[in-house]
Amino acid sequence: MQGSLCEVIALGEFSPWAKQLLNHWQSDDLIQISFESSIASFCNRAPSSQKVQIVMMENGPASKTGISLLRSSPHDLLIVWMGQSFTKEDCSFALENKLFGIMENPQLSDKKAQDLLVRAAEMRSQKNQLTHLIHSLKGLILQSESKNTDQELVSEMKTGLGKVEKLVHQSNVHSGSSILPLAQSQGLGDVLLTLSELERTGTLWIRGAQSGQEGKVDFLQGKITFAETGSVQQLKAIYRMFSWDTPRFLFNRKAPEAYENGQLIPLEMGLLVQEGEKQAQRYKRIQKQIPPLELKVDFVAQSLTVKTALSPNDFHTLVQVVEYHFVSDILDYSEKWDVDLYEGLISLKKSGHIKVMSPTAQAV
Repeated sequence: MQGSLCEVIALGEFSPWAKQLLNHWQSDDLIQISFESSIASFCNRAPSSQKVQIVMMENGPASKTGISLLRSSPHDLLIVWMGQSFTKEDCSFALENKLFGIMENPQLSDKKAQDLLVRAAEMRSQKNQLTHLIHSLKGLILQSESKNTDQELVSEMKTGLGKVEKLVHQSNVHSGSSILPLAQSQGLGDVLLTLSELERTGTLWIRGAQSGQEGKVDFLQGKITFAETGSVQQLKAIYRMFSWDTPRFLFNRKAPEAYENGQLIPLEMGLLVQEGEKQAQRYKRIQKQIPPLELKVDFVAQSLTVKTALSPNDFHTLVQVVEYHFVSDILDYSEKWDVDLYEGLISLKKSGHIKVMSPTAQAV
């Protein structure tokens, strides 16, 4: 790398673990770092320039107070919060204070942490370029007015200046990405409630522990407008993601006025989360019996007699088996929730109404 990627100010107290990490990144030319122990002194100091600064702080007893001081200071900052662990409350605080990002337990060669610093450097560069453009436009407008330049041209320049200043404002308010807490105790329900309560706008990206478990949920001021995983969308997609083990989260903020999709899912967030967690509990109870997605099943016609009595859920699931056969297609093309279909498949297999049509190491 030709020189450091970005200059970083390390504010406040840092543990030996954090100092070792920062010094390692500096030796690798990822950052050029300067340490300042007094946050209050930094905040009281007049900004040395109009340039954006990248600040890193370690999560500790006084870090939230320090972040609040920084947010009320005249400095234009991108704040990165690092630490060995973060709670749900820490995440809420980070979102409320519009931190650029959170690094939870980063390692010496942590690609995610390094990617976050790359994004911070890119954001800093973009904001500095916009600030420089505004300064140049203002100077040009003043020169034009002093020379009695055509008023229509001056008016157009002022309109352009207004648009650039609006972009800078949006960048200040909605810049960057915030990585939500990665603690195992933090579930999808907690994350959805947090974003709803804070009325956030943007996209929540979710990744489960297994291959192919990736999805997203779009928010507009705390309301869900769109959700998707694989080929399923909306509530069905959200409830499917509730069944994923140890999910990881990444939230990308957006400006509300830049949001294109305004259609909202008409369900109060508390009720949505309650139903999602209920389905997740049902899923865990049958998890060891769940068939693999690639399994092919078929209807056993001779199993039905005049005395056969199927529950509504079993009957619906059997209809899907007749039409789609593969478990993955049955889940994707039926409007019923995944856990209902899994329960139906298990019940139908036990009662002999369906059979496996392809070799597999796992039976229904």
